[in-house]
Amino acid sequence: MSHSSILLIDTSASRCAVGLAAEVLYQRFGAEERKSAQNLLPLVAEITQSANIALKDLSAIAVMAGPGSFTGLRIGVGVAQALAMANRTPGIVLSNLAVLALAAAEATAANTFFVALPAREGEFYFAAYTSDDVHGVRLLGREQVASPEQLLFPEGVEEAVLLGEVWGSEESLHLRAEACARSISYFNPSVSLEVMAQLATKRLSAGLVGDASSLRPNYVKEQLDY
Repeated sequence: MSHSSILLIDTSASRCAVGLAAEVLYQRFGAEERKSAQNLLPLVAEITQSANIALKDLSAIAVMAGPGSFTGLRIGVGVAQALAMANRTPGIVLSNLAVLALAAAEATAANTFFVALPAREGEFYFAAYTSDDVHGVRLLGREQVASPEQLLFPEGVEEAVLLGEVWGSEESLHLRAEACARSISYFNPSVSLEVMAQLATKRLSAGLVGDASSLRPNYVKEQLDY
C-alpha cells in the first residue's frame, strides 16, 4: 500500500514553514522573519529533495489560507497555487481556525471548540467546531468576522473549550460564550505542521480537495459559506 505525500505550506506567521507529510513528517522553517517570498521556494526544493519525492508525485498540496496576515497568506497561497497548477496536483485549503480546533481536539477530551482571533478594530474571527472522526473537526455554522455582539454562536452547547488569547481580555466576547455553553474551559494551542499534516491527511482521505483554482486566501467574508 503506497503512502500519501502532502506538501504543507504555512506563511501565516512571521517565519514561513514548509512540511512534507509522507511516511514521516519532514519540516523546514524560514530563518528570517518576513522573508517568506524569498525563502519559500528554496525550502520546498530542499524538503522534497530530503524526502526524495518529486513535486509531480505529490498526493496533494495543502496551504494555510487564513484568516491572518493577508500579505503573508497571499505569498503562501500563490506559491501553492502555482505548484498545484504546474504539476496538476490536488489542493487542500486549511483554515487557521480549523487547525487550532484540531490541535485542541487532539490534546483535550472535549468535543466542542469556540475559536476566536483578533481581526479589524473591535471585530474578531470566530468559528465553532466539533470533533469529527472522518474530518478531524467539523464546522458548526460558518466561520465569521464581526463584533462580539454580531457573532452567531451555536446554542445549547454542554461544554465548550475557548481557544485563543482574546477570551481573557474581551469581556463581551466571553459573555457571549458563557451564554451559549453550560460550562467553559480554556486552551491556547498553536498552529504547527504536525496538526496541519493531520488535518490535511483527513481531508485528503475524505476527498475534500480541489484543483489549483480552489487555493485562495480565506478572508472569512460574510457572504461566503465555509
